[in-house]
Amino acid sequence: MSKDEKIDSATQSCIDNILLDESKVTSAALVKHLGNYGLTTKEPEPLDGGAALGLKLKSDSTRDLIFSRANRIPHAVSKVTKRELFSICGKLTGHYPVAGWLKITCSYIKRRENGTNWKEIVEDEVEKMLKEMLSSLSNEDPVKGKWSVPKATKGTVWCDASSIGYDVLLEVNGNVVEDAAWLRKSLDFDHINVAELEAVMKSVNMAIKWNISEIEVITESATVAGWIKTVLSEERRVHTKGPAELIVKRRLGILKSLINEFGLVMSITLVPTRKNKADILTRVHEECF
Repeated sequence: MSKDEKIDSATQSCIDNILLDESKVTSAALVKHLGNYGLTTKEPEPLDGGAALGLKLKSDSTRDLIFSRANRIPHAVSKVTKRELFSICGKLTGHYPVAGWLKITCSYIKRRENGTNWKEIVEDEVEKMLKEMLSSLSNEDPVKGKWSVPKATKGTVWCDASSIGYDVLLEVNGNVVEDAAWLRKSLDFDHINVAELEAVMKSVNMAIKWNISEIEVITESATVAGWIKTVLSEERRVHTKGPAELIVKRRLGILKSLINEFGLVMSITLVPTRKNKADILTRVHEECF
């Protein structure tokens, strides 16, 4: 297909969608251009009230486009296999950049069934967890967020860790643009302070991927906040003792290297647990226990 500079400047291809700026080129002109090369398209639709990249889009009261789940919430069925369980969890979280408590809950339920064959029926307890999660999801779907994220160099990362996992949340201009959750290994015996530091490391990596260079790190761990403040001030060495001493110093060394390598401007803020936006992300939904 030969390149049309005008159409190229007005479009952005995303998997099976083409996003078009109609202030530059009309949808009819784009359809005709594609038709010239034997390509057919579905009927063009506006983003507001439509869908793109598997996300349902609709403007809110401030006329900002907000995405939500485009696929239906799967119905819980009896006697599901491990393959069906993993498929349901995949559809629930999939490619959604923001999914709140759902990510860690799905990961936890899948781990509980980790020892069976793909074709085997899951245990009754796991099936019960799945049904209760789907029931909670029908009342509170955390999959939602702002569709358009303007380029920014400043952002805030919220970090938390628990006995179950690590979770981070990235805000840009006051809007949550991505969250993520990782289960801790079954035989992870790291002290909670080490886990909280690991969450900070993951949050900084997330911010860097978004090209954020001025990062405010928010944590509820006073110990971790103290360690990072010491690293940032460079006034003295970090003093810590115990079995995890070398692990802590290595992670702080990596953090310092990231700051220098990417020219980061970083600050650390300590908040109580009840005000930590990432806190709920580290907890398996209570109804699934």
